[in-house]
Amino acid sequence: MSLVNLNIHPRTTAGKNENRRTRAAGRVPAVLYGKGRPTASIELEGHAFEVALKHLGGRSAIFQLHQAGMEEGHIALLREVQRHAVTDQILHVDLLEIPQGQPVTVAVHVHVTGSCAASKTGDGSVVVNANSVEISCLPRALPEFVEVDVTELELNDKIFARDLKIEGGEVVSDPDMLILSVKPAALFVEEAAPAEAVAVEAAAPAKGAAPAKGAAPAKGAAPAKGAAPAKGAAPAKGAAPAKADDKKKK
Repeated sequence: MSLVNLNIHPRTTAGKNENRRTRAAGRVPAVLYGKGRPTASIELEGHAFEVALKHLGGRSAIFQLHQAGMEEGHIALLREVQRHAVTDQILHVDLLEIPQGQPVTVAVHVHVTGSCAASKTGDGSVVVNANSVEISCLPRALPEFVEVDVTELELNDKIFARDLKIEGGEVVSDPDMLILSVKPAALFVEEAAPAEAVAVEAAAPAKGAAPAKGAAPAKGAAPAKGAAPAKGAAPAKGAAPAKADDKKKK
């Protein structure tokens, strides 16, 4: 990764009001700190810094610092960018100076390339479990991303952090951290089946449950014990006729 040039300016004032004036002038308040050096209050050129962040696209940012009267060769890692919650304006920046010849540990994006046979045939798909890994290397050797080629992978193959190779550095993430795997397509169908079964079971009435109030009995079903036959319905086969009304006897 090539270092990004960044112009900085010393800042002698502090406080909320002074920071507002700094941002109104098109600059961003910042601090530069590091091992063996005092923390320095500085200012960054706002527009140039915004352009640099967009160009990096979320990748780890390491800057080559330039300041009038300062020796060249100062390198700093972007540690934090504070933004306004509503306007997204940059409010403050933290930079960590890296001593010459010292390695730095940063998170680097995982970039997947190629297409495995299982993906081409539809028998499986590549599932990415980790989008970044931490690596340790010299600032000038820091890669823009870690490339993982899945062309030769087969079904159920997995890539762990210990399998990654970094030129000029090493991966310091947990060696057993799963980066990606090739899962069979049938696995996704089996995972969905139980949910469908639950839906069907919930829709069916429970065995022995009474019909809902006002619902007609199922075709061919015998009326409940002791229930009067429906109005106009023929008596059941073998049933005794109902007794005549006492008034009709008289």
